[in-house]
Amino acid sequence: PGVSMPHRISELLSSAMSSSAVLYASLAVACAFPVTKTVPIAPGVSMPTVSLGGVHSKPSNYSLFLELGGTALDTALMYGDDVQQEVGNAVRASGLKREQIFVTTKVPCCPPADVFPKLKLTCKESWENTTANIQHDLDMLGLSYVDLMLVHWPCETKEQTLATYLKLQSMLEDKTARAIGVSNFKQEDIDYILQNARVPPAVNQCQMSIGKHDDETIQYCQAKNITYQAYSPLGGLSGVDVLNDPDVKRIGAKYNVSAAQVALRWVAQYGAIFVTAGSKKEYLVEDLDIYGFELSEDEMDLLAKK
Repeated sequence: PGVSMPHRISELLSSAMSSSAVLYASLAVACAFPVTKTVPIAPGVSMPTVSLGGVHSKPSNYSLFLELGGTALDTALMYGDDVQQEVGNAVRASGLKREQIFVTTKVPCCPPADVFPKLKLTCKESWENTTANIQHDLDMLGLSYVDLMLVHWPCETKEQTLATYLKLQSMLEDKTARAIGVSNFKQEDIDYILQNARVPPAVNQCQMSIGKHDDETIQYCQAKNITYQAYSPLGGLSGVDVLNDPDVKRIGAKYNVSAAQVALRWVAQYGAIFVTAGSKKEYLVEDLDIYGFELSEDEMDLLAKK
């Protein structure tokens, strides 16, 4: 993430190819991505590979994550005021300097009906006031700035999406955000932003795991130098039972790591950073410890085909 693919590979991926050829082209470059603890996402801004998030119904232990060495927290207006307040409280109670913790939050807008059909989102009038929503996020966090602000999903029209994004762009000017980006965006959504905004998205946060990955969007973001961040990297939201997959468990036993660590390492080697969730110490320790082993090309290939 943060580094464009070689020109030859970019041309290959952008040409007309069969779906199987695209898959194997992606696998050819997947293992080429170094897994580092931070990645550059914008001029002068680096983001940790591992972030901890959580929603109202399933909050995470943000303070414990920071105590264990984690440095990036992820939240959103949609996750609830209590969650954003808990994130802000964890930052202040950590004993770390503000610049040592990377905070991501998000603002909503009125989405088209097909963005999250299972969630059946109903537009709220307040979602249309992006300026107020930005301020609400900052107020709930109790922070003067965030490190990354995202548009949570594409809006009902591309014009509304752009208008929302431009409000985020103004945050860079008044220093209430260090970087801005998007979430759940496809190529056509990002294209319109790139054509009409001054600042390109630094990050596109999307659902991604073994058994559920949008290679077309991943490759597009890599080619456009947009860092791809995975949410639900263990398959929770997609319904994919990643942690009980026999191959994932077998590979974990080979390297003496958990199934979760294999799944997260696969995401990282595939070229993405990720946000996970959890409250138990043993799980948070595992999430932060994915740097001591490396999946082989054959293992990456096997897991990518699921």
